[in-house]
Amino acid sequence: MKNKLAIFLLLIPFYFFAQTNNNDNLKTISGYIKHKDKAVSNATVFVENTMRYTVSDTNGFYSIKAKVGETLSYSYSGFLKVYIIVEDVSETLNIDMIVENKSSKLKFNSNPKLGNVNIGENAPEFAIFKIDGKKLNKYATSLTRALVEKLPIFYIKFNKYGEETLYLKGKEFNGSAVWMIDNYEFDIPFPILISEVKEIIVMNSEKNNPIIRVSTNINYKELKNIDFNNYFFTEDDFYSYDAKKIKKLKNTYPFLDKFKKISKEKEALELFKNTYKIDKNNKYYFSRIHKYFKDKKFDNTFLSEILTIYKEEANDNPEVLKAIAYKYQEINENEKSIEIYKKIVKLRPNYLQSFRDLANAFLEQKEYNEFWSTYYYFLNKGYKVEEDDVSEIISSEIISAYNLDVENGNSRKKIKIENPNKNILSDVRLVFEWNTTEAEFIIEFVNPNLETYKIENSFKENRSLIKDQKQKGYTSKEVFIDKLTQGFYLVNLTYLGNKQEKQTTFKITTYYNWGKENQSKKIEVFDFSNKNVKTQLLRLSRKYL
Repeated sequence: MKNKLAIFLLLIPFYFFAQTNNNDNLKTISGYIKHKDKAVSNATVFVENTMRYTVSDTNGFYSIKAKVGETLSYSYSGFLKVYIIVEDVSETLNIDMIVENKSSKLKFNSNPKLGNVNIGENAPEFAIFKIDGKKLNKYATSLTRALVEKLPIFYIKFNKYGEETLYLKGKEFNGSAVWMIDNYEFDIPFPILISEVKEIIVMNSEKNNPIIRVSTNINYKELKNIDFNNYFFTEDDFYSYDAKKIKKLKNTYPFLDKFKKISKEKEALELFKNTYKIDKNNKYYFSRIHKYFKDKKFDNTFLSEILTIYKEEANDNPEVLKAIAYKYQEINENEKSIEIYKKIVKLRPNYLQSFRDLANAFLEQKEYNEFWSTYYYFLNKGYKVEEDDVSEIISSEIISAYNLDVENGNSRKKIKIENPNKNILSDVRLVFEWNTTEAEFIIEFVNPNLETYKIENSFKENRSLIKDQKQKGYTSKEVFIDKLTQGFYLVNLTYLGNKQEKQTTFKITTYYNWGKENQSKKIEVFDFSNKNVKTQLLRLSRKYL
């Protein structure tokens, strides 16, 4: 093991920073510009800070030359301007233009985190807060905003009607806060002048939604034109079992027909090897072949054979390689995934996700020396653990490795992170990863009370987040569920596309009893190409604890 580590460290300067000169070359980027599936002609496409530009034709088609790292801007009167950073794999970029409005402008300065917060982090411990109404900001645009100014442990999410709902940080899955206004219960506060508020009492509960009691000097007899029924949640605000189960989503691929009458793995593998060179140009060929035999419960050796050939055909495309590495990890072929992650680090040495993925693969194999060496190199080169989604994951896994690596004790090889807000003991930790920075999607979490909590990864929802993901090179998000209550928690995903004529591969790792002696994990990998279909991916419950 020491010899292996020495060789790995010697190769690091070449391995992590070997780059070709191709990044200096202009490459062709093309695609279609549309709005609601209708072509947008005469849209302008600029390469920012250059004189290069083009205009889309009557079919919405455009083609332009750009370098890796440059930014393309897409603009047309009345639509939100779209910015995309060109990457090593960028070739086809199909753009869906978004009508510009006030709400889209408001989201420009959003926090660069998926969901805007660290979901499920250690929630603040308190029983009661009291706030004198006279100390509220009288210029606040709403009571909700005035409260958040005083108690930043809360944050605001807009529901689908544009109404402000209030959540306690770290307890997102408990549901939004309940309002008790002059002893009447509401889900959303009706319009109240700040000057009408006498006192606010905020009560916290470990299992239930926080309660916000508001005392006012309102004369209800004089209130007019307020329908109090509008401030209660309706059936539309709760989960309606509208997600399709992943196994029920069926697509037809003629190249699979030849395998339907074959039940023996040896015969199936031979047929695959004899035909893949003819069929491989079919859309999604390798991933669909792999899924077909995975669903038929063929053993991991068979699946690994398919992935090996898939890897040979990947042509050093880092997004394809990452999808293959995910699938190797799903069948516990961890050494093979490590080799791929090493290759991706070489191809993408400036992507934070490259380092994290390699280090995590070492951690899953309990190869702690390699884990620490990867992050020491990462930090010594000036990379930082910052306030972004991948850094939160890195922090969690460094803390976990520090506690698990008993052989090194408290030696200098280890890195110690002290973060009081970090959730180091949790019933569930979920890590979402996807193989392309162009992927857009909505993740919906449903608690046992059928209350939903959604996060959206899209340019429309959070431009700052998408820019941050591209500039730093990361595609991941962690979520904690501190305490699973009785019943089922669902995780649904609606895929919105990736601007390319390719699928997106998601890896979801579920850790039960995170940070505890009986910690366990399960990796599941999903390929998405069908857009705007809500799909149920996970069903979590206490029986796995």
